[in-house]
Amino acid sequence: MSPSPEDLLRARTLGFLIPRPGARPSPRTDDDHLFTAEMVGRVLRSAGHPVHDVASVVRCVSRRRVALARLADDSHVLLKWPDEDIDVQNDYEPTMLGLLDELRLPPEVRAAIPRILAVDARTRVVVVDAIAPCPSLHDLLKAGDRLPESCLPALARVLVALHGTPVGGIREGVYGDRTLGPPVPRDTVVSTWEYVHGCGLEFDDYLRAMQELEPSFRDLHDQWTPRSLIHFDLGGDNILFPAGRPEGALPVRLIDWELAGFGDPMYDVGFLVGQLFVGHMRRVRFSIGVSGWLPRVKTDARAFLRAYSAEAPVSAEQRDRAVQYAGIALLVHATVRLQQLGGLGRIGYLCLHFGKRFVRHPEVVSTLLFGEAGEVRGQDERL
Repeated sequence: MSPSPEDLLRARTLGFLIPRPGARPSPRTDDDHLFTAEMVGRVLRSAGHPVHDVASVVRCVSRRRVALARLADDSHVLLKWPDEDIDVQNDYEPTMLGLLDELRLPPEVRAAIPRILAVDARTRVVVVDAIAPCPSLHDLLKAGDRLPESCLPALARVLVALHGTPVGGIREGVYGDRTLGPPVPRDTVVSTWEYVHGCGLEFDDYLRAMQELEPSFRDLHDQWTPRSLIHFDLGGDNILFPAGRPEGALPVRLIDWELAGFGDPMYDVGFLVGQLFVGHMRRVRFSIGVSGWLPRVKTDARAFLRAYSAEAPVSAEQRDRAVQYAGIALLVHATVRLQQLGGLGRIGYLCLHFGKRFVRHPEVVSTLLFGEAGEVRGQDERL
């Protein structure tokens, strides 16, 4: 029997593994034949795409099968095979992108979101439009370069438009099953089976931190109100900044909408702040110290938060929730490190440190992140 959504949520946030039927290692090595120009052309032809002569194919780094294809007319498309490890019938992304077509988003905002071009009924491969080259937020932060000034305000504008679009009638209609729950479980007490299947050498340290936060998790459940359409997965690889884009389009593109649904808009805001912290935090490995990366992440976080709140005023309560969600993003990143690397390491422990403080003391952190320029020097230590 497949695990329930609540089981998967507990597994993700509490750091233990739930075996999934049919799970396979990634990246796969037995399906390279799918990523040739000939095979991709066949898929496009089967899906009814008008251009199916393929000039080149690049396999993308992803848990599922994803390919970027350059076509004979020099346009680009992205092909996404079903995520067989979760649900071969998963059609959430076409559903959500179809919903976005129904909303009255400003044209430049809608251009920042991919469109479904075709779906192959037989293989369930989804074809969406793409722009190349298109570096991701993860790529830019990893390179240590400063983010272009227009990037974060453009991202804020897209999210404000998305979060502010009325969805009352839509939410109660055919899309009601896309109402999302809080991203953490209420209960952090693990069973014997769950404890035995904990992953990583520092699982006890991680689990102890999560159990200390249970009261805050319960509060977030009580405060959660699914009032807006949200992306729900604003990871660094899902935020792209196209080098070339259509005239009038914003310099940002949000991809991977299969987790989108109706939830608290502050979750998107906070999750993005958490990703900025993780991206800059990785630079610690180069021994630049807190004084080297923390001011940079505060600058970027403030640029985004101020741009967002300038177009959609954010209350003190919403600011605190956004900070708590940023903390949850950090904690989840620590879980991923346990599962993939077998230990927390320096970055994982930093995620625990900041994640706990963000969740337990959001009022202190929100003052620093939303604070005005020219504040007293040395306040970084309060984080």
